[in-house]
Parts: sequence; structure tokens; C-alpha cells
Amino acid sequence: MKWHAGVGSIVTGLVLVAVGQLVQRTIPLLGRAAYQAAAAGSYSPADYRVPLTGYYLVAVALIVLGVVLAVLEHRRGAGR
Repeated sequence: MKWHAGVGSIVTGLVLVAVGQLVQRTIPLLGRAAYQAAAAGSYSPADYRVPLTGYYLVAVALIVLGVVLAVLEHRRGAGR
């Protein structure tokens, strides 16, 4: 049974979501550190938000693709 292609896609999508969350939490912290080091201007976390909409769309598409592939392979295997 070759369900690993679907699972691989799901895992890849989940890893992308996790990395995206890490980036969204880390970049504002790095921005604050840079602001404090430069001691210039004003700091706002909104200035350091990263738009990851497309990134998350790709991750969700991979997860959905993986689920579809796993279901199709399961049905194909059950029919034998």
C-alpha cells in the first residue's frame, strides 16, 4: 500500500505551518532587538509583521492534497 505519498504531503504542509508560526513570532522580537540596538525612532510590532497568506495557502493545499491522495489510495487498496 502506497499511502506514504499522501502522508508526506500532509507532513510537509504541517511543517510549513509550524515554520510560518515560528517566523511570525520571531520577526517582531528581532525587530524590537534591532530597535533597541539602534536606539532610534519608535518601535511598533505591526512594523515587523510578515504577510504569510500565500505561504499558508500553499501549506493548506499540501495538507488537502495529502488527505485526498491518502483517501484515494485507501479506496484503491480496499477494492483489491
